[in-house]
Amino acid sequence: MLEEITEVGLFETMYNCRAMRKLDTKEVPEEHLIKLVSAANQAPSGSNTQGARWIVVRDPETKVQLAALNKTIVEKYMARFVDNPGSLSHHPADKRQRMYEAVLWQNEHMHEIPALIIACMDFGDKPTPAMIAGGNGSIWPGIQNLLLAARALELGAAPTTLALTNPEAVAKVLNLPDSMHAYCLIPVGYPLGKFGPVTRKPIEEILRFDRWSD
Repeated sequence: MLEEITEVGLFETMYNCRAMRKLDTKEVPEEHLIKLVSAANQAPSGSNTQGARWIVVRDPETKVQLAALNKTIVEKYMARFVDNPGSLSHHPADKRQRMYEAVLWQNEHMHEIPALIIACMDFGDKPTPAMIAGGNGSIWPGIQNLLLAARALELGAAPTTLALTNPEAVAKVLNLPDSMHAYCLIPVGYPLGKFGPVTRKPIEEILRFDRWSD
């Protein structure tokens, strides 16, 4: 039976859906994990093909293997921020530092996180690069649904693609058929930090009507 959850309004959820990378080792009830994937499954897909597939990894050895794939890439990824600390100049320095630390924490502790959800697409046949690229439009709406559902359930989640950089290795770990491609890994657990408002660029910087102007 699901715990009683106080409903949060849609806009409040979106405006307070921080990326939570530091997660407790406390087990997440299976009912909650199913609820997340059910929410993801409500998202639209191109031509309503419904090719999204979701793998919830709880097996310790499988998590260790995925964490190892993540670690090799994260170390290279983070090096560019060390060399160029102003690369996220729209964030204040202390916020950038907290984000770096959270990414590094997740890198070291991914194998301890209760559930790793892998968002995949099944194309029916071995996909071409063009098919894989086109699949983004059908998988990412479901991922966003899952993130919002996690926030509503007071669960922390943050999508990453770094662990999936080697498709052949990922397919071997997850026993994926040739027709499937993994797009995103979403660690899920109870947050060690606090939810709060997200920091985004001001609307006047990102919005124009009819055509772009400076």
